[in-house]
Amino acid sequence: MFGRLIYTIRRVPAVRIHGSSRVLGPAHTGMRQASSIAFKRTSIQPPTRTQARTMFIQTATTPNEDALRFIPGVPVLDNAEESALRTVEFTSPREGLGSPLATRLFSIEGVRGVMFGSDFVTVRKEPDYPWQLMKPDIYAAIMDHFSSGRPLLRQEEARESAGEADSEIVSEIKELLESRVRPAIQEDGGDLDFVSFDEGSGVVKIRLRGACRGCASSTVTLKHGVEGMLSYYIPEVTSVEDVGDELETQAKKEFNKLEAELEGKT
Repeated sequence: MFGRLIYTIRRVPAVRIHGSSRVLGPAHTGMRQASSIAFKRTSIQPPTRTQARTMFIQTATTPNEDALRFIPGVPVLDNAEESALRTVEFTSPREGLGSPLATRLFSIEGVRGVMFGSDFVTVRKEPDYPWQLMKPDIYAAIMDHFSSGRPLLRQEEARESAGEADSEIVSEIKELLESRVRPAIQEDGGDLDFVSFDEGSGVVKIRLRGACRGCASSTVTLKHGVEGMLSYYIPEVTSVEDVGDELETQAKKEFNKLEAELEGKT
């Protein structure tokens, strides 16, 4: 289901009366006019050209009621054809420092996560915060960013390190995830990352992102969708597990440990 909000910033043509500080504009604009009316002569300038900037921002629901897709009608990730950067997710304000837009969105009370896709921005919120109170600030943040011309990601966030060569099975798993699974999941405002494959047990570990995180239907998608398809094409795959929460918990423990060590040195 789609919703649409139109933001328009319009400069109204002004007519200035020479020798006066008074500026006259079209009465139907509803804009406040200057009130001083001391003038000597009434020669009138031609009206200036009207300049308007409009952005159509659509919203699309996802299977997760606490996540919405915001579609600004302009490219979000310009280099989305590169698989490594098809989506970029930030799960905390600290991570959001890698993007000016994410930083702005995390400043909105109730925002829990932000993910960028090729043409959309997925925002996750805390369950207790209603969308109707958050949407105006989210619309404004998105419009202001894309109107400013600032880059979406800071330079260090765009750099990707090269990994080790994959085995044949891992390459096949990644290819299936890339071509068959991720496009479908991204339509619902989510995404997934390949984490690892254990050739001994046949377990594929992935990390769900965006609207998929915390979604009640993600378990069904994982087992009947991703696992079923991978095991059909690659018999060596026995199951698929989401380890996103586990990785996030581990990262927080490491961060808290580092903070404790730094405090002990001061």
